[in-house]
Amino acid sequence: MVEGGSAKNFARSKRMMFDEPALTHELLGRLAEAVTAYLNAQVAAGAQALMLFDTWGGVLSPRDYREFSLAYMSRVVSGLTREAEGRRVPVILFTKGGSQWLEDMVDAGADALGLDWTIEIGEARRRTGDQVALQGNLDPCMLYASPERIRTEVGRILESYGHGHGHVFNLGHGIHPDVDPDRPAALVEAVHELSRRYHA
Repeated sequence: MVEGGSAKNFARSKRMMFDEPALTHELLGRLAEAVTAYLNAQVAAGAQALMLFDTWGGVLSPRDYREFSLAYMSRVVSGLTREAEGRRVPVILFTKGGSQWLEDMVDAGADALGLDWTIEIGEARRRTGDQVALQGNLDPCMLYASPERIRTEVGRILESYGHGHGHVFNLGHGIHPDVDPDRPAALVEAVHELSRRYHA
């Protein structure tokens, strides 16, 4: 929207944030309203869980993250329909590169936090306690590796998280389009097999 395409460092967006903070807040406020309305429409259409992605939080300073990212994600979360058809609708919050702010993210009100691959899931669990579930955190590039190596990494992540509930095994970001379809199948098979002992 601001960059005119994908961006790695969000230079134009950050320039706008630095030079025109009021305009940035106005834009983010409108986006928060639109995203809230859209996600509530998804719930009304039968969505059973929601995930909110924050793609630029990890490139912001701590102060800017709290003001220009987390505040608006919290606003979205607080406006979401959390009960539908007699069941809770869980909300997952994900900030790419945002593991340094896990404690702040817990306070946003989501049920779970998505993790990328730049943090040990065991450390994330220690820092968040039982306040939220954790989703993640296999490096998506691991799916270029052999099925044996994928299995080893699945075992390592499960061991790092440890026993108990509250872990949704997933990639730490989206799947790359050129991944051999047999590799995600090997991942799923390994998770099904190796996770049993941690949830018995």
